Amino acid sequence: MFELIVFFTSFKFIFVEGGEQVLVGIGTANRIGLRKTLKITAFGFSVGMILYFVFLKYAGFVPTNILEVALGIGLLFFSSLMFKEFFENEHEEDTKEYKVTYFYIVMVEAIENSVALATFSLIQLESALIGFAVAIGFIIGLLWLGIVKKVPLRITRLVAGILLTSTAIPLILYGLGVFTPDFIHWLIPPLTPPHGLLQ
Repeated sequence: MFELIVFFTSFKFIFVEGGEQVLVGIGTANRIGLRKTLKITAFGFSVGMILYFVFLKYAGFVPTNILEVALGIGLLFFSSLMFKEFFENEHEEDTKEYKVTYFYIVMVEAIENSVALATFSLIQLESALIGFAVAIGFIIGLLWLGIVKKVPLRITRLVAGILLTSTAIPLILYGLGVFTPDFIHWLIPPLTPPHGLLQ
């Protein structure tokens, strides 16, 4: 039973977070070029993998509630940028701003995903890693089929903003200890495992 819970939780978390980065990345590639976008993405993935092993070894080193609030605030900031771009008219802007913004988004996602995956791995390692692999494969498949690229750029910004916000708010609520319904936990899993799951 735990194996299935961890698998689906890992898959949903990585798919949602990875989907956000894909949507933001598409908008960024349009501004700074595909090559630079891929370089930042690859760097973020490498950092995330390193952090995964660090968090797996030193679980509990950073209080999870502080991490959840900090990540939530960071994601809210980036979602505001996405909404701002959606409502603004297209005009020429400094590509450096987009490069730096995307870099920070990738770093935030790398931290968030590595902490979550490490947490799931502490519960059931194999299921967590399988869920991660399936989610990444599913995202790559959607990109390869060109489904995501067919969506207008302004819409990807709007969707990215909504996804970032819908992830940020629950994380902040979790970190502050505010009661949240169970269905929110299923949609956006907290970084801490559900009560009793580790026992």
